[in-house]
Amino acid sequence: MERVVTEKDITIKDVAKHANVSVATVSRVLNGLDRVSESTRKRVLKVIDELNFVPNTMAASMVKKKTNMLSVVVPEIQNPFYTAVIGGTVEVAKKAGFFTLVVSTNGDEAEEAEFFESFLSKNVDGIILIGTHKEAEFYRTIRKPTVLVDRYINNSGLDGVMIDNYRGAYEATRHFLEYGHERIAIIDGAHDFNDGKDRYWGYQQAMVEFGVTPDPKYHKQGSWLEESGYRSTVELMQSEYPPTAIFAANNLICQGAIKAFRDLKLDIGEDISLIGFDENELAQFVQPRVTVVRRPTHEMGTQAAEMLIQKIKENDADQSNPKKVVLDVELMKRGSVKKLN
Repeated sequence: MERVVTEKDITIKDVAKHANVSVATVSRVLNGLDRVSESTRKRVLKVIDELNFVPNTMAASMVKKKTNMLSVVVPEIQNPFYTAVIGGTVEVAKKAGFFTLVVSTNGDEAEEAEFFESFLSKNVDGIILIGTHKEAEFYRTIRKPTVLVDRYINNSGLDGVMIDNYRGAYEATRHFLEYGHERIAIIDGAHDFNDGKDRYWGYQQAMVEFGVTPDPKYHKQGSWLEESGYRSTVELMQSEYPPTAIFAANNLICQGAIKAFRDLKLDIGEDISLIGFDENELAQFVQPRVTVVRRPTHEMGTQAAEMLIQKIKENDADQSNPKKVVLDVELMKRGSVKKLN
């Protein structure tokens, strides 16, 4: 005889059976992992909602309306920057007795909105968010204690942990200028958030202060991904008047630039000067090592977690007086910038 399932004893196996998927697939959906197709994920979430399924690890605390669960919501988990923020968060959360649920939105506003509307967001005590939405109105609808990281949305009403993007880009560009460079290119992505805007502003401001007019042909704006960095670098170096220096405005763009120089048989620090924003594996292991703007990625996660846990303890979801922490950056000078006569 088939077992009659009641809300009281529903298990992950029941969810898997009703959704016609494996238990492992349900687990991946619950943990926000992206190795599940969109149609399957929606089907599993629908069954979870229909069955009012509550994972066993949460059940007792749900009675008290407290789960001891935090969620870190990021655009994707392949970028080492996001994994460093997650690592900092998990470290603090674990010491404070919280579990951490990681959710990837794939940089999609609709997926981000689905998370906040879903079972998952309702069953965490607080959220650390590297957001994808660009409008403050979306963030004002969040009713859980939330801390923004990296991307700050003005008038969102949410606390945030940021870095000084402007200063990082300014110092990088100034370093080029002090070494005699004037044909300085910048490769970046869309200026949808404060980080991209501030880095471009810092680049421009340094140029102007040194009496060099920024030339639009030396601004390559694509995506923030490695392939865009590669393509933009090739285009710049094959142009009629190639730059003598390139500022790669994030870690993945820098990796793409390094690979492009390799394929073009250009020596970094001799044929072309390079500065990246944020550490990356190639920047550390190529010779000479690449000068980078280093940001405290792990500390961004720990600071955000500490702020969030404090808000949870104080039962504070108030958006009327948000706190914003801005961490400093450091230009790590190595051997990738050539001094011109």
